[in-house]
Amino acid sequence: MTLVIYQFIPDGTTALFAAAPGGISEMTVLALVYGSEVPIVSTYQFVRLVVIITVVPLSARWLHRRQQKKGMAADEKPDPPEQPQCSLKTRQILPLYLIGILGGLLLLTLNFPGGGVVGAMAALAITNVLLKKQYIFPNSVMQMALIGIGMSIGLEFSPEIIRTIQEMLLPIIGFSFLIVLSNLAVGWYIRHLTHWDMITCLLASAPGGLSQMLAAAEEMKADSVTVSILQLVRLLIIITCIPLLAPFFV
Repeated sequence: MTLVIYQFIPDGTTALFAAAPGGISEMTVLALVYGSEVPIVSTYQFVRLVVIITVVPLSARWLHRRQQKKGMAADEKPDPPEQPQCSLKTRQILPLYLIGILGGLLLLTLNFPGGGVVGAMAALAITNVLLKKQYIFPNSVMQMALIGIGMSIGLEFSPEIIRTIQEMLLPIIGFSFLIVLSNLAVGWYIRHLTHWDMITCLLASAPGGLSQMLAAAEEMKADSVTVSILQLVRLLIIITCIPLLAPFFV
């Protein structure tokens, strides 16, 4: 993908940071450090995130329905036995909020990649395991979280991004098309290896943000744990490797 973008942008680090499937903020900071074209990097990262958030869930639903019609869903692994689920009362929600917030703040202070999401997720996962229960947050909490994620994506939009999109419309369209194709290919390959459901495979392999993919997994009833683990591994690899590769593109 970097080589494709490099055909339109004759700057190695700009092409690298624009193509890297990391977070918008992380890649923008690296672009500033290496003196790359920040508007171009942020535009490509923003377009990638919007395309993934929009197209991947729709593709996952369509492919899953298509497989079920063809009778291909028979080879899926049987669902694991359900754990006892407990509806949360007000007095139970507040301690869990506190545990999640403390876990998120801990990893944020350690500058862990995706620390807020990962820390809160790990803290509550450990709580569930220790208590041998699966607590489910009220639907209103999930809806507020989705609204917050939507607001964070919308705030990334700016007049500068609009101008860049207008100036580089053709490469951006091609970039978006390649993103969708690569995600479908990787998702199919993961499903072939694991026999997980198609929605989980596509969300786990999608080059989107960790929090956005987790929110989509919750909304679509996919395997959130699998999605979060694979997304976290992808994010860690990107954040670790991209700074090491950047000097070779200067």
